[in-house]
Amino acid sequence: LIMSSIVLKTVIFLGSARNIAPAWGGDTRLCDRVANWVKSTITSRNGTSTLGDDSITHQIHVVDPLEVFGPGGALSHSGGELRAPTFFMKSDALPESTRKLQEVIKDADCYLVVSPEYNHTIPPALSSVMGHFGGSNYKCKPGTFHAN
Repeated sequence: LIMSSIVLKTVIFLGSARNIAPAWGGDTRLCDRVANWVKSTITSRNGTSTLGDDSITHQIHVVDPLEVFGPGGALSHSGGELRAPTFFMKSDALPESTRKLQEVIKDADCYLVVSPEYNHTIPPALSSVMGHFGGSNYKCKPGTFHAN
């Protein structure tokens, strides 16, 4: 019996774009700590998880709003306010980094969202990052949400 390997492509969306610590102290972004735990837990399962006779390897890509909206980021051309969603534009009109991120999201097998709750709603940065890429990219794929 020959075992083959399945690569499960997982995109982890970070929900916080906060970059300062609260006045009372603590982490700048608690989602960094939670995301590191999630990545470590998933990675520790490489080769030990199986599906039938196949072993599962996890390929993880983290989408961080501080990076994608930052200088040179995949969505820096649009800004966090979703002025120019990618699905409104022709692919050849998008920057190369945006096309690459769009492919990562489109090719993912599943999605995890690690996010704080801001004022009883989802953070604007999370909504904007995911909103740039039309719903067809997420269609019929499992996802989960972890609020911290």
